[in-house]
Amino acid sequence: MNSFPGQITDIETYGDMSIVHVEVANQIELISIVLDTPQTVPYLIKGNRVNVLFKEMEVTISTQNELDISIENRISGIITNIEIGALMCRLTLETNFGEVVAIISSMSAKHLGLTENMKVKIMVKLNEVILAP
Repeated sequence: MNSFPGQITDIETYGDMSIVHVEVANQIELISIVLDTPQTVPYLIKGNRVNVLFKEMEVTISTQNELDISIENRISGIITNIEIGALMCRLTLETNFGEVVAIISSMSAKHLGLTENMKVKIMVKLNEVILAP
């Protein structure tokens, strides 16, 4: 599980759901959608510290910097390690806020021509980002 400390910078609430903006490492904004509101859980307060988590299998990798795609969380990274197995590939990537691990299919890794020291775009859908107080 990828985990990073952050601080809530904005909360948009509608009904029983909130879109929460979190600043990580004083520079990167990640966005999460949660099935709670500031009225239902005490940690959803602008300025509060939270942990931002997402699973390795929920990370998408692109070799293109700009894409017209509906994934909100986009992070620049550099591949520092690749472990290609028969079916799955484990990537270790360095970002401005720390190490991110991604698990993608070996077929995709080969198709994209991924190599160590390659610059890539790391993407995570907002519904895959978990916030923990």
